[in-house]
Amino acid sequence: WASKPAPAMLPVLIGIDGPDLNAGEEAAIRRFQPAGFVLFSRNVESVEQVRRLAARLRELSVHHPVIAVDQEGGRVVRTAALGLNLPSPSSLVRNGDFSGVVELASVTALALRCLGVNMNFAPVLDICHDPGAANALPGRCWGNNAQDVISYAGVYSSNLRRGGIQSCGKHFPGMGRAQADPHFSLPVVDLDERELFETDMLPFLSLCPELPGIMSAHIMLPRIDAELPATLSRRVIGGMLRERLGFRGVVFTDDLCMGAIAGQYAPDEAAFLSLKAGCDLPLVCHDPLPWLEPLAARLDKLDPYEREDSFKRVEALSDSLCFPLSEASLWIKCLHRAERLCLSAGEGGEQPLPSSPVQQY
Repeated sequence: WASKPAPAMLPVLIGIDGPDLNAGEEAAIRRFQPAGFVLFSRNVESVEQVRRLAARLRELSVHHPVIAVDQEGGRVVRTAALGLNLPSPSSLVRNGDFSGVVELASVTALALRCLGVNMNFAPVLDICHDPGAANALPGRCWGNNAQDVISYAGVYSSNLRRGGIQSCGKHFPGMGRAQADPHFSLPVVDLDERELFETDMLPFLSLCPELPGIMSAHIMLPRIDAELPATLSRRVIGGMLRERLGFRGVVFTDDLCMGAIAGQYAPDEAAFLSLKAGCDLPLVCHDPLPWLEPLAARLDKLDPYEREDSFKRVEALSDSLCFPLSEASLWIKCLHRAERLCLSAGEGGEQPLPSSPVQQY
């Protein structure tokens, strides 16, 4: 028996520089066929412009690409330029409003489908242990205990998928105890595997059977792996997530251009190490083009059987992705529903949150 030839797809998600593709990006997409793309505020100017961009990304791809965004609500909303704002998870939890959670997921799914997006990097499954921590999480979490996170984030995730948008739980194995922002530096979480399973990993343990995707955390866990960050650690991804939790969906990394990783690893090296660790789709969200060829050259060093398994997981996700809604006029309904939701949630009554680049992308 001989293994199948490597598929014509580069296992990576990349960012796009602006609202339209430039010639270099189009050429790179044609040549390397990245598995997907991540859109940020820099890619959003108007509804029709985003729809055209998403359509062009699909045209250039020989497969059905992931077109993802971070659209959590609150301070992580990429559609503010389009007039669409959404309440934060913490405001809905504060009100104990499960109907608001359902509406948040429903409006988010409808809006993203109008834009041509097919995956949302949400919900956050981290537990908010410290509302004042400078770890980029305050306001984004679904609770300060595991059960609240499981309940609220579970309702949000299932209703997001019911609306046609695939969900992705983050940040495995839980970075709620981090005291540093991974956009700048590598946080250290001093818990062993047993302690993580008893606390911060409980939302992942509970929800992973239904999640199509999970995103890794850029944290250092010295009592589990003293050498590699969780994103690049086979003990964490291959051992804890794949073997112990039995997760069979697609594992994404958080952006490998964040300071926690980029301070020590070039993007192609970090992406390769994440693939070796058991991740399926690393993210290179900023200036990715110089790193695509070096990454492609490293793929032959991966175990061919593991690479085949990973491709099958990505292919299954690709097959499940929705296509955009043809009725762009539904966007106006999204705006009205989002405005009513923000009013009912009382958004804006929270204490000021520590600043983080996550809200600026």
